[in-house]
Amino acid sequence: MMKVALGALFVGLVAACGGGGSNNTNGIMLHDAPAGGGSDAAMGSCNPLTQAGCNANEKCTWVNDQANPPIGHVGCVPDGTIALGGACTDPPGGAGAMGYDTCVKGTVCLSGECKAICDIQGGAPMCDTNHSCTRYADFFEVGGNAVAGVCDPSCDPLTQALKAGTNTAACGSTNPAMPNKGCFGFDDYSCAPTGMNNWGLTDRKMPQTNSAGQAYLNGCAPGFLPFFFDMTGSMTTLCSGYCAALESDNAKPAANAKGDATALAKLPTDAAPAAGNATCAIGKKGSETSSVCKFIWPYLEDDAGMLLPSFENGPYLDTLGVCFAIAHFTYTDAAMMTQPYPDCKNLPPPSGTTTGMFDDAADWLCYKKANTPAFTGSAHQHNPAVKDAWIGKRSELAMQRHILN
Repeated sequence: MMKVALGALFVGLVAACGGGGSNNTNGIMLHDAPAGGGSDAAMGSCNPLTQAGCNANEKCTWVNDQANPPIGHVGCVPDGTIALGGACTDPPGGAGAMGYDTCVKGTVCLSGECKAICDIQGGAPMCDTNHSCTRYADFFEVGGNAVAGVCDPSCDPLTQALKAGTNTAACGSTNPAMPNKGCFGFDDYSCAPTGMNNWGLTDRKMPQTNSAGQAYLNGCAPGFLPFFFDMTGSMTTLCSGYCAALESDNAKPAANAKGDATALAKLPTDAAPAAGNATCAIGKKGSETSSVCKFIWPYLEDDAGMLLPSFENGPYLDTLGVCFAIAHFTYTDAAMMTQPYPDCKNLPPPSGTTTGMFDDAADWLCYKKANTPAFTGSAHQHNPAVKDAWIGKRSELAMQRHILN
C-alpha cells in the first residue's frame, strides 16, 4: 500500500497521531469527518475504533467489495487469529481479492502485516510512542470520510531507519538496496509501502498520483516527498529530497546553502546511509545546480506561527530541510516587479541594517526557528511568496498514503 494523495492543487500539512502524548496524525483527515471516536452511525454498521456493534466472536474491520476502483465497507466479520505484527494477506487471496483478513480484533492487514487500528483524530485507540496513526486512501472510508487509520512505525526521513526494532534499515525492508518500504511525512515521519516503480521518482520527478492527478504522500522514492510545484504559476507537483539544513547567508560558507555534508542520509537504492547524501548536490538529494536546502519548519507553521508540539519538540526542527530548485521560481516585490527567488548564500544575515520586511536570509527560510525574527505575535517574518511554491496547506482533504502491495 502507498500513503495518500496530496492534490495537484492541494497538499495537506500532515498531522500525526502518534502515541506517547502526541495527538498528531500522519495524514490529513477530512474536515467533515467524525470527531475522535465518532458515532457508530457515522462509522457504518459497526465502530472499528471501539469494536462496538459486532458479536463477541466477530470484529469490526474493513471489507473489500471491489478491486478497481477500490470500494469497500466497514462491517462485522468473524474474528481472526493472526496477532499484531504477524504476517497476513489482505484479504486472504492476495491484493485485490474480495473479502476480509484474518487478523485479530483491533488490527487489520495492510501490506502483509497485521497493524493496530487507530483514531486519526487523536483519540483512542492511539498508537504507541514508536508508531504514528496514518490514513490510507480508499481504506476505512464511510461516505468519503476516513473513520480510522493504522499504526505505521516511526522512522528517520534522512537515514530511512526505523525508530525502534531489530531490522531497522530502510524501514525494515528485506533488502535495503531494493526497498519495499520508505519513510515519509511532513511534520511526522513513519514507514509506508514503496516499490521499484518509485525508486526513480527522485528530486523534481513526477510522483505517483491517483486518477484525479493528486500525488500520494508515498508516491516518491524513499527519502523524497511531494512538496513543491515545478515552477511559479504551475500546479504540477514534483518530488523533493529531504536534506540536512544549515543556516546560510553571505557571511557563512557558501556550501551551507546545499546542506550539511557531514549528515548521514540514505539514497533510494543505496545499501546504507552515508555522509554527503543529505545535501542538495546533483546526484544526492538535489537535481539541479540551483537546488538549495530550505529548512522545512517554516512551511509547517500555521497562520498563527504555530507548529505541532511533536515536531517543535522533536529532533527535526532545526535540522531537516527540503531541496528547492530556486531557478524555477519568481516573486513579486513591493514595487510589483517580478524578481527571481534569492539564494540564501547571497543574502545578508539579519541585523540592525536589514530592517526591511524581506531583505535578509532569515526572511527567506534560511535560518533556524530560534534565530528567525517574528512579527508582532507569534508568526515569523517570512516573505509570503516562499509558500507560493509549496503544495502544502492548500487543502486538508487530499493527503493520504496509497496502498501498494
